[in-house]
Amino acid sequence: MPSDLPMLVCKVVLPEGPVAYVTLTPQDQLGTRGIAPQEIVGQIIDPERPGIAPDNFARNRLFVEFLHAVVARHGPSLPALVAEAQRQGDGLVVIVDGRAETPGDAVPPEDIIGAFQVAGGRIVADGYRPNPNHRILNARGFFRLDPQLQQHLLEDLAASVADAGE
Repeated sequence: MPSDLPMLVCKVVLPEGPVAYVTLTPQDQLGTRGIAPQEIVGQIIDPERPGIAPDNFARNRLFVEFLHAVVARHGPSLPALVAEAQRQGDGLVVIVDGRAETPGDAVPPEDIIGAFQVAGGRIVADGYRPNPNHRILNARGFFRLDPQLQQHLLEDLAASVADAGE
């Protein structure tokens, strides 16, 4: 299942040569404001190769950090996470990538975005731990977020770009 995020491949000519970025920058804004670093999901290593494949993609560390900051900030308010924390009581509540084939069964590490620590049925403040093994792109495509988290990601990206422009 493809990502619902508005991914765009943007080819840019730099002094070092042409590069192809996968970005979340709205296409209508590319010509007016350019691309903010945190909007670049990653780079296509060989832009001449057709398609986007995991072995031809390098994730952008700044985007990954931004993504985890959004999950940490907004995850504790998601009704499904709150309910799972209450049900579980203590331990960890895992954020599973929506592209996982069997989210109810064993989930491969590359499809676990991160986890929140839970104590007494509540999500612990500052208890989010990103999973360093999560893959932004794998054989099943780009990452997929809970619809509410996806909306927060897009809104927070837009706000970060607006704040940088002021």
